[in-house]
Amino acid sequence: MATCSTDDCQYSDSAIALTLVAGGANYVLALKDNHPRLHAEVTQWLDYETARGALLIEETIDRAHGRLEIRRVVLSERIEWLEDRAEWAGLKAVGRVESTRLIGDHSSTETREFLCSFTDLPRFAAAVRQHWSIENQQHWILDVQFGEDACRTRRDHSPQNLALLRRMALNLLQHNGPPKDSLRQRKLRAALNDNYRMELLLGEHNRKTI
Repeated sequence: MATCSTDDCQYSDSAIALTLVAGGANYVLALKDNHPRLHAEVTQWLDYETARGALLIEETIDRAHGRLEIRRVVLSERIEWLEDRAEWAGLKAVGRVESTRLIGDHSSTETREFLCSFTDLPRFAAAVRQHWSIENQQHWILDVQFGEDACRTRRDHSPQNLALLRRMALNLLQHNGPPKDSLRQRKLRAALNDNYRMELLLGEHNRKTI
């Protein structure tokens, strides 16, 4: 089972679906503006089906740390209208998750549409919820430790390149170094200690006394 945003994966098109299905896996692929026409068509279809009450809806409510989050999940296996469905190996349904967060007097709503290789609504909801949890946790760490949200680089492929480097650095720091050290301590040590920095870059077999 794989869950990802198609613009966050190494391959950003239907090759993702083909690779996963060929390997015996299922998928839930987020649609964004990387496929604008398909995204618009799926959005319009789900709007129509929801408005006429043709879709099953699963709603969950989470309360934590003064925050209330309401998720509404819908899934439609009626995709005969989708002209491009043959391009997506194993495609069986399209779905949506609408997440509304309430913090005090402030509220925000985020909506995402998905391509899905199965038709089970609770399974779809669980897959997306797990993906969002991992994505939100990683984004928070990247913002706090690497200042990702404050970065104003926009030219050419610079944003994608920097995002990749941040994730590589985060992965190296999280999986190396003394367990007692925090991520911030590991960053500082890598900046000040050439041996430790080389250990991170070259791997365990090149460990030196630090």
